[in-house]
Amino acid sequence: MKKTLFLGAKIIVSIILIVWLIGQVDWQGVSRQIYNISLPFLFAYIFLQLVGTVISARKWQVIASFKNLHFTVKEGFFAYLTGAFINNFLPSTIGGDAYRSLWLAKHSGARAAALSTVVFDRFIGLWTLSLFALLLSPLLFPFLKSSLPLVLVLSALAMFLIFDLLITYAYCQPWFHQLLLRIPFQKVRRLLEEIIFYTKKHIWWQTSLWSGLFIFVGIALSNFMLFRALGSDVGFFAFTSIIFLVTIISAVPLSINNIGIKEWTYVTFFALVGVSIETAITVALLSRFLQMLISFIALPRYLRKEI
Repeated sequence: MKKTLFLGAKIIVSIILIVWLIGQVDWQGVSRQIYNISLPFLFAYIFLQLVGTVISARKWQVIASFKNLHFTVKEGFFAYLTGAFINNFLPSTIGGDAYRSLWLAKHSGARAAALSTVVFDRFIGLWTLSLFALLLSPLLFPFLKSSLPLVLVLSALAMFLIFDLLITYAYCQPWFHQLLLRIPFQKVRRLLEEIIFYTKKHIWWQTSLWSGLFIFVGIALSNFMLFRALGSDVGFFAFTSIIFLVTIISAVPLSINNIGIKEWTYVTFFALVGVSIETAITVALLSRFLQMLISFIALPRYLRKEI
């Protein structure tokens, strides 16, 4: 019943946001932008998205190696793309993560360790992205009085990082490990122990660097190329101050496969730096479509393994 209600709520959110967007956007303007798109910048976006996936695969490989789980970057690359392909047909992005964890568990025979690599991969990505967003947030301070969503998002990110610091401090205390031992569910306790393993400094720094490289290439540079493809003249620093925020918000599972949430976020936040509603919505829709096409690269390999 809870799952049904949650799914129903996500469908309602998607419908409300789609109806709102239909009424707000000049769709003829969107058509003109797509017609006049710059193909070199468009192909640069696709290339950088693929490079970003390679970087993500390498980051995951580094994380897995700390648990003595091994695979090639090529294998990780196709596992990432296959997860993205599966997400095209599911109501959330969790399905892709589940596929990656199951693939690695089958590949290595270590289920808890395999799942922990995917969980930590997601966490370190969110942590690094949040840090980047907050470091660039001073560029957005002039808009705080006029944008309640901006205030709420920046406050949530600050609270997230503070909470993480508190958890890190607690990890260094003896009572924290005693508390873990009292968790009655063995599988939950085992998974938490596997994840806590990654709090070691050398692991944190290495994975943060790979995550930062992905954020710069796979998120900042690639999406900046897409804005350039549509003729936007937004500056790079102004752009990065927004793109990290909208990437985080778009990942929140409030609608079916973030339909409506991503588009609303692009329209609302990029307007702060002078991007037109037509450009913002075109980028959001085009990036969704292109990412879906890129994920289809994994289809032949997926069918060959599953059939």
